[in-house]
Amino acid sequence: MESLYKLLSDTQASLFLLFQKTWVYHWHVVGADFKQIHDLFGEQYLAIQEEIDRLSEHMRFLGIKPISSLSRVLEVSGVSEAKTNISSMEMIRDLLEDHKKMVDMFDAAAVEAEDKKSRGTINLLDDLNEAHGKYIWMLRSFTEK
Repeated sequence: MESLYKLLSDTQASLFLLFQKTWVYHWHVVGADFKQIHDLFGEQYLAIQEEIDRLSEHMRFLGIKPISSLSRVLEVSGVSEAKTNISSMEMIRDLLEDHKKMVDMFDAAAVEAEDKKSRGTINLLDDLNEAHGKYIWMLRSFTEK
């Protein structure tokens, strides 16, 4: 179970940093599509906040203590911090890549959970995977002509 616990902890940290990045970009978006992108980022960071809580509570159920310190989050996250002074389109592309990373992390953790026969974990990760697939589709739509 140690490998599953590590994957879940790293996923939780990455999800937390993605939440924070999306929130920061929500504050800093500018341009002609301001309202649409601002609202999209707002909807996404609120949804991600709920996902963090759901994953963290599931981790507690499994006997894992969720990562609580920001220094540890930064240390193990597969997602980088928000960039400053970038365009709205660069924000979209940055978040798009991070959501793809999250889907990969959910997949890796689900494979491990399947090996450990942790049905609740698999179901949770499948739900998160589906949600982030939708975020990918929405963000990608801004980058297509």
